[in-house]
This record gives sequence, C-alpha cells and structure tokens, in this order.
Amino acid sequence: MRLSHNLASLNIYREYNKALQRQSGALNRISSGYKINSAKDNPNAIANSERMRMQLRGLQAAQKNAQDGVSMLQTADGGISNITSMLQRVRELTVKAGSGANNSEDVEIIQKEINQMIEGIDDIAKNTEFNGVALLNAEKNPNVIYDNNSPSKILSMPIGANVGEKVDIPMYDISSNNIGGENNSLNKLNTNADASGGILNLGVDEALSVIDGAIDGVLGVQSKYGALENRFESTYNKTGEIHDNIQGAESKIRDADIAEEMIEFTRNNILSEAGNAMMVQSNKFPQDILRILENVRSR
Repeated sequence: MRLSHNLASLNIYREYNKALQRQSGALNRISSGYKINSAKDNPNAIANSERMRMQLRGLQAAQKNAQDGVSMLQTADGGISNITSMLQRVRELTVKAGSGANNSEDVEIIQKEINQMIEGIDDIAKNTEFNGVALLNAEKNPNVIYDNNSPSKILSMPIGANVGEKVDIPMYDISSNNIGGENNSLNKLNTNADASGGILNLGVDEALSVIDGAIDGVLGVQSKYGALENRFESTYNKTGEIHDNIQGAESKIRDADIAEEMIEFTRNNILSEAGNAMMVQSNKFPQDILRILENVRSR
C-alpha cells in the first residue's frame, strides 16, 4: 500500500470516467436516433450518408415532378377530349348539310353552329392551362423551346436526381388555324374566319377531308400525351422504389440500433455505479494504513 498515491483508486477512477463517456455516447445516440452525429464519429460513413441524402432529396423532387406531369397531361387530355367531341359534332353537321333535303336556310343554320363549334375549339385550345402553362396553344408558352425536328415546342421536365434524367413533353398548338395544317386548316369551314370558306363554298367532300385531317391530328396529339402519362406514372412508381432502397441503405449507415444502444447504456451504467462503489472502498486504504500505524505505535 502507498500512502501518497492511491493507485488503486486512480485506476478505478479512470475506468469510471471511461464508463461515463461510453454511457453519455450511448445516451446521445438513443436521444438523437443516429449512431453518427458528427464527422468525427465516422468521417467516411457520414460522407456516404450525405451523398445518399442528396440523392434522396433529388428523388423526392423528381417524384413531385412526375406527379405534376401526370396532372398536367390529364388536364391536356380533358381539353383534347372536348375538342374531339366538337370535331365529331362538326363532322356530323357537315354530313347533315350535304343532304339534298335541306334548303338554303337549313344549311345557313348548320353553318352558324359549325362556326360556333370551331370558335369553341379555339377557346378550349387557348384556355386549357395548368398552373399558368398553356397546354394546347404552344405560342402562349414563352419558357419552352422549339424542337428543330417538328413544328412543336418542347417542355423539359426532370424526372430523376441526376443530370440528363428528364422527359421532353411536346407542346402543340391545336387551335383551328393549325389543327389541320397550313393549307388545310379547320378555319376553312368557319365563315366568320374565312368569308370564302364554309360548307357551300368548299363542298361536302372537301369539308369532310378537312375535318378528318383535323381529327387525325388531334388524336395523334392525344395518343402521344397518353403514352407520356403512362411513362410518368411508371417513372413515379420506379422512383419511389429506388427512394425506398436508398433510404434503407442510408438508415443502415447512420441510424442507431436502439436495442443495442440501450444494452450499451445499461452496461456502462452498471459499470459506473460499480466503479463509484469501488472508489469509496479504495479511498479507505490510507485510513487502513493509519490504523496499522496506530496499532504499532500503541505497542
């Protein structure tokens, strides 16, 4: 035994401090839910975790873009469906006007309804919008660019977290002036827009040819938008699966195992209490030496 330095007590105190530090670390991980709370805990792991979190945030934004894309195309599809219904009505009226049983007044009434239908098509094309973006009148979109390979404009929408992961949505102008082509526009049937046009001036056969061309053009746009809508929905589901997989991998790197940390906390709590009790006993060693010396002195 040494009187000046109680080495036993010092060793116990050192181990006691280590147990307290481990207990504090376990408690920090339990309270935060993370086993890596700062870069010093594991520099390499936290770098990997942050890269994964960057991907996760990008995938979340991409999923929102895909949802917006589906909603936008559904809005466009609704407008196109109305235009198709109007074109079908225009075709029905044109066939009806070709009947020899109609007098000039009947044909004039039919022509007025056709004019109204064509103007209604223009209204739908002009006013079908999603969050201020014109969907069926590309000329109203200043933020989209022309496609060099087609007369349409292109709206690019990111659908992934990385560079180049995007979908190009063609934006068409399906107003009556463009719906059937430059030389065969639907406005030929509208006497309000073209005084030299109309059913009587064109004839039923040419009028039907113009209408059929317009219907084919509209259905072509509708089919493209339907295919893009399916692509957006598929992308949304796949992006969600990728997000969940990366989330699981990031969780394994950074999240704490609460059961394991509770065991560690309890273990170090027992060690610290035992160390505290041992220090009480070891601090009595100098007193034991004094008692021995007192007994020697009394003799």
